Amino acid sequence: MMLMVFFVVVVWLLTEFRHSHSQLEKTVERRTAALQAEIEERKQLEHVRRTLGLHVGQKVAEQILARDGRVGGTEQQVTVMFVDIRSFTARTVNLKPHEAVSFLNHFLQVMVQVVEIQHGGMINKFLGDGFMALFGVDTGQHDHADKALAAGHDLQRRLERLNSDLTRRGEEPIRIGIGINSGRVIVGSIGSPDRMEFTVIGSTVNIASRIEALNKTLGTTLLLSRATRDALRRPLALRALPLQWIDGVERPLETFTPEYA
Repeated sequence: MMLMVFFVVVVWLLTEFRHSHSQLEKTVERRTAALQAEIEERKQLEHVRRTLGLHVGQKVAEQILARDGRVGGTEQQVTVMFVDIRSFTARTVNLKPHEAVSFLNHFLQVMVQVVEIQHGGMINKFLGDGFMALFGVDTGQHDHADKALAAGHDLQRRLERLNSDLTRRGEEPIRIGIGINSGRVIVGSIGSPDRMEFTVIGSTVNIASRIEALNKTLGTTLLLSRATRDALRRPLALRALPLQWIDGVERPLETFTPEYA
């Protein structure tokens, strides 16, 4: 009788063990599948991020993905920088197409490193022979004006090194103009349902572009507005320049250039 009971208990334990083992295997399979799916999803997201980043820039790609395709905008206090290569068309008139593109890509590669990697800015768009960069977008940083001005200074320093190489090769040095302005802008995805662009709009942007163009008139390389000067958190020696009238602004514009520029 005891042997029979023992046998029944052993059979019951084996059955329960097999059932528990089977349940454990199924649980492991489900969790493994879920983990593999999550890993694959992350790989796909990283692929999208990298692919998108190649075309619009990593920082812009991160902003677009963070907004998950939402349209509309928010108002933010930022600093806007415009950079332009002087006489680029005349410089490339005798170059073959691939030579002109190679020259421009090399210049922009160096500029991107300075703006985005060294100073945390965001190159929002390339403008043929220049670009527009933003400082302080969705970062909560209050020193965006300082970062923009420091980036402008380092752009000039890196350009000097580039020009040394060009001179050694018997080529003309590159000249650029840099315009910086600070103020409120609307940040967001703008366009149609079929074609959106993450960008900023507002008078702050327009004035920054006009300030960059004033470098030609004033014979300077880097200009900043009074708004940017007032937003600086660290003191810097600046030289005031003659007041300038620009389209779309009711009052003459105050501009400044660093003493080192």
